Amino acid sequence: MVRMNARLPEACDPALVKRILEAEGVSALTARALIRRGAASAEDAKRFLHPSETQLLDPYLLPNMEQAAERIRAAIREGEPICVFGDYDADGICSCTMLLKRLRQMGGRAECYIPLRRSEGYGLTEKTVRKVAATGARLIVTVDNGISAFDEIALCGALGMDVIVTDHHSAGKAVPECVAVVSASRRDSTYPNPNLCGAGVALKLIQALTDDAYSDEELALAAVATIADVVPLTGENRAIAACGLRYVETVPGFSALLDAAGWKARKTDEQTISYAVAPRLNASGRMSTAMLGVELLTTADADRRAAVAERLNEDNQKRKDEESAILEEAQRRIEAEGESRRAVLLSDESWNPGVIGIVASRLCESLHVPVILFSERDGILTGSGRSIERIDLFDALSRFSGYFMRFGGHARAAGVTISAEKFETFRREFTDYIEGSFSQEDFLPSYEYEETIPFSALTLDQAKELGRLGPFGEGNPEPAFRFENVRFASLRTIGRDDKHFCASAVQGDSVLRVVAFGRSDLVGTLKEAADWDLAALSTVNRYRGCETVELQWVCAVPSEEKFHFFDAFFRGNLYNEQCSDDLLAEWFFSFGLAQRARFDDAAMRRAYRSLTKATEDGPKTLGQLTQMHTAEELLALCVFTQLSFFRYDAGRSSVERCAGCAARPLTDSALYRLATRKREA
Repeated sequence: MVRMNARLPEACDPALVKRILEAEGVSALTARALIRRGAASAEDAKRFLHPSETQLLDPYLLPNMEQAAERIRAAIREGEPICVFGDYDADGICSCTMLLKRLRQMGGRAECYIPLRRSEGYGLTEKTVRKVAATGARLIVTVDNGISAFDEIALCGALGMDVIVTDHHSAGKAVPECVAVVSASRRDSTYPNPNLCGAGVALKLIQALTDDAYSDEELALAAVATIADVVPLTGENRAIAACGLRYVETVPGFSALLDAAGWKARKTDEQTISYAVAPRLNASGRMSTAMLGVELLTTADADRRAAVAERLNEDNQKRKDEESAILEEAQRRIEAEGESRRAVLLSDESWNPGVIGIVASRLCESLHVPVILFSERDGILTGSGRSIERIDLFDALSRFSGYFMRFGGHARAAGVTISAEKFETFRREFTDYIEGSFSQEDFLPSYEYEETIPFSALTLDQAKELGRLGPFGEGNPEPAFRFENVRFASLRTIGRDDKHFCASAVQGDSVLRVVAFGRSDLVGTLKEAADWDLAALSTVNRYRGCETVELQWVCAVPSEEKFHFFDAFFRGNLYNEQCSDDLLAEWFFSFGLAQRARFDDAAMRRAYRSLTKATEDGPKTLGQLTQMHTAEELLALCVFTQLSFFRYDAGRSSVERCAGCAARPLTDSALYRLATRKREA
């Protein structure tokens, strides 16, 4: 089962809806979506629909910005060697690139250092600090890291290096003692946007250094990082992403990367970053060295740029291959244990630490439980975890911090380092904690939708207008809608290796194409005749010059009225002869089924054959039957159960056919008599 939840289900103020649609010329549907995204006035709606660079905030509102800018200017004046110290993901690569190039443009003696993921690990460590000191650097400026590196920054001072931290990760009660800690996540920060990514903070530093004279390229780098690092695309972040996307293809390194990827799209948008640019930048840090990503974005040699782009494309393919192998092995081990579990913790010496986080994310999504995968090396396990909506992974791990050499993260993702000798004890205790602290409800997948609308509301103009709410991402999800009583027809697989699902979604006399990427399994799960409530995104499909509205699958559940009626009917034992016609009528009409009931002999025979076939290999649960059959067929099942042709097992919540039952007239069923009486009336 899954849950569908309406986003901000309380009704939108009709007066505000009217003001927005009059001011911006949008539909009421779009106006309500804007309100759900925080628009409390027509002016808010205007800022959302028309993001501009004027929405970038004053960089000096960030703590310690003045001290940071002053120290960097002094280093440039004095010719001090500067090290820009970054992280090995897309955010870190973009941050390093933009600050490195800007410092050099200002005359600074700047170099860049990004540690190797496998051998050096994340952020400042004693090993990397000593390596940087050996280069003669006098000032380290961290980007996308450093806010928790207390001991390492103290070592920098002992070795004669000043440190400026620019970071966006969660800060504790205190921050390291250094020249400046520039971060909106500091507890004493009053910066209006607490959700800048690392490159967002680097952009603010550049704004401070140049009196707001940042370049189009720097804005593009910040946009790519903002989308890649999955920070909320609201407020200033939305302005950075929307405005920076305009310049992505003017950056030679990004252009070369898109060429190597064979990416051909009508425009550069958040999909371009999420599926073409970010995975390839990340692949450099996962499979080899993130310095390749910096080289791609800094070299002036076109031939070298093309060669590096091709290397990153190859690294990305290797990453995919390793990901598939680790996923297959993890799934095999999970299945081999043969029991239901509410947390998955697995370790293997052969697993690439740069890839396990992606696999953990995929397992978390499919199993809907917290997943932490570990790579073991020299008796040390490095883990990457992902969690579900209702379980805060950082909080859960904090309860076991005594086991860890280091750990960090947030509610949905975290990293852990632990010695091999402590792993099994931690694994058992962590699993027991999750098992005992959360209810079954917490593990049900949950999907949000805007509101319930009919297919007829999704005109081509409306679908295009909803696209104006982009770029979409964290904090600004692409609008999904709920469509009730949908039937699927022409179910089929499409795409290379038949990986994707496609069907005709039918609602009344309206038909829309629905696709589900990577979900070929739906062909065997869905039944053409069943009634469903579908949650889907509205998209515009462009093919050979034609534009049509298309739905992109989110999830589907058996039609709510159908499921609740049959669940109540069987669980309430309403199928016996002691139930009065009045009680049956109350249920029958309260769920709006009377008008759809067709109890003629031919329909009942068809239903009996269908239900007999469905249960020929054994009992089926109510959930399975609700998915497999139409409301009319299930109404017939209620009649057949009253006639003892089928039996309901309350303990297992399942229905099975009764073998050798005696023939009985349909009129022996109270429900049948009620339905036929109402039909004749």
